Order: sequence, then structure tokens, then C-alpha cells
Amino acid sequence: MPYQPDASRTDILLNASNIKVGFGDFVALNDVSLTFLRGAITGLVGPNGAGKSTFLKILSGEIE
Repeated sequence: MPYQPDASRTDILLNASNIKVGFGDFVALNDVSLTFLRGAITGLVGPNGAGKSTFLKILSGEIE
């Protein structure tokens, strides 16, 4: 049986909450939240221009 994370505090690897970023008048991300759990495979999908790369750059610290 595969491992099933339960979202308890010990299973949370990274929690990003209420991320907002804009460039001038353009809002790239507005109120984005995502939790990465230990043992879970997480995908980030969306159309071109949806903000996936921007979100990952914020998580990595490339964009503040």
C-alpha cells in the first residue's frame, strides 16, 4: 500500500499561503496557496501565462 500523507504538521514540507505578486499594474498572482506534503507527488499545471514559473521563482527566492 502506498504512503498516504495526512497533512499533519509533521508531513508538511512547505506551506505557501496567500502569495500575491504584481509587476506594475499587472497582477501575476493573487491569493495563491499551496502545501507540499512529505511523500506526496505534487504537480503544478496551467496554461501559458498562468503564473507557474513566477510562483516557483517566489518559492525559490529569485523574486521577492
